[in-house]
Amino acid sequence: MEDVTVTAAYSSGSVTSADGTRIGYRQVGRGPGLVLVHGGGQAAQNLMQLAWSLSSEFTVYVPDRRGRGSSGPPGDHYGLTSESQDLDALLVHTGSEFVFGLSSGALICLDAALSLHRVRQLALYEPPLSVNHSTPVDWLPRFDREIAEGKVGSAMITATRGTRTAPALIRWTPRFLLAPLLDMAARRSAAQPGGDPTPESHSMSPRHRPVLRVLLWPIRRFAASKTAPSSGEEETAVPLSALVPTMHYDAQLVLQSEGRLPHYRAIAVPVLLLGGSDSPIYLQRTLDALETTLPRARRVELPGVGHLAPDNTGEPERVAGELRRFFGPENSA
Repeated sequence: MEDVTVTAAYSSGSVTSADGTRIGYRQVGRGPGLVLVHGGGQAAQNLMQLAWSLSSEFTVYVPDRRGRGSSGPPGDHYGLTSESQDLDALLVHTGSEFVFGLSSGALICLDAALSLHRVRQLALYEPPLSVNHSTPVDWLPRFDREIAEGKVGSAMITATRGTRTAPALIRWTPRFLLAPLLDMAARRSAAQPGGDPTPESHSMSPRHRPVLRVLLWPIRRFAASKTAPSSGEEETAVPLSALVPTMHYDAQLVLQSEGRLPHYRAIAVPVLLLGGSDSPIYLQRTLDALETTLPRARRVELPGVGHLAPDNTGEPERVAGELRRFFGPENSA
């Protein structure tokens, strides 16, 4: 049984996965169904600019993956199977046949294509598939300790540096300076979901506020991004403090993916492999491996962008252009 709410910006609905977990989603546009699956440290809100860019040609569905936003908890048996079942529930309900995934969302879509015959075409942006332990996960024990201690800012630094996807400022700013500021930002985002996470106050020196804004701009790339409803109404975003802990589950997917590359030779549908020239080398090498493994793969590298190009804060219109060409009628007949 689906629950649907219509707003001026998009329709919100939900489906029930095989284990009974509620999976919420956002819907925009009109045309053939296309599902966008977000990556780690994200929720549906992070792919809404990409969804709007595609909405004139597709009905776009953007789910909150389990454990995030409007969806239910990860569950006791979380993994690629449960995530695949969530995607299946949405595909069955909507009749969609086109699927795009970013990062760990791409890993989910890749694995799901082995069993979900409703998928007719698949586009993947830099799945962190582990090939001979290529994807770093050694950051996970420290990350879990920091989350348990309530150090969300420190955990964010650990995860983004560990996965080598951190913006330059997070890579090079000393942890002892950056962690307290990110911790403040996380607390602020929890108290004011959807607001600016930069920890400013009226008592702060006006001279220091621009410095903090420059220091903390990477938060906007990692945290919840607000969509801009056409009606002008505010949309409450999933806060940074709720998103950062979910990266534990993305690491579990990476660990589970080790050794699965040969299985993907069985994927018979057309696959578009997308990546950025500025992304970490291990992600580019994974795309190399998939390009030689998948029977019907096509590779496109976007110059001058990195791992978060599909995100609201990246260059979603460039990604949308590639998706329009791939999923368009001339290629999907």
